[in-house]
Amino acid sequence: MAVLALLARGGRRYQDIDDALDAVSHKVLTDTLRRAERDGLITRRLDSGRVETAALYELTDLGRSLDDPLVALERWVDSYWSRIEAARQIWDRRES
Repeated sequence: MAVLALLARGGRRYQDIDDALDAVSHKVLTDTLRRAERDGLITRRLDSGRVETAALYELTDLGRSLDDPLVALERWVDSYWSRIEAARQIWDRRES
């Protein structure tokens, strides 16, 4: 979902996505991008205008159809984040 939310703001290169999601490993990010491309949510095209080969990732029309649900989910997270954090703290104390 984080990748789709980033791409909703416009096309991005792999390194830009990687920098924005610094807590995600390269393998997980690569696998996520490949699955999203396979599912028809994003496209990957080579940017021939660059000296080195660079791929640009963009949402497809199908991927864009997730804009409203992603915005709604983001609003939900913003509204309930303190409750999520509280639940995590209770769980962490229980697991320690």
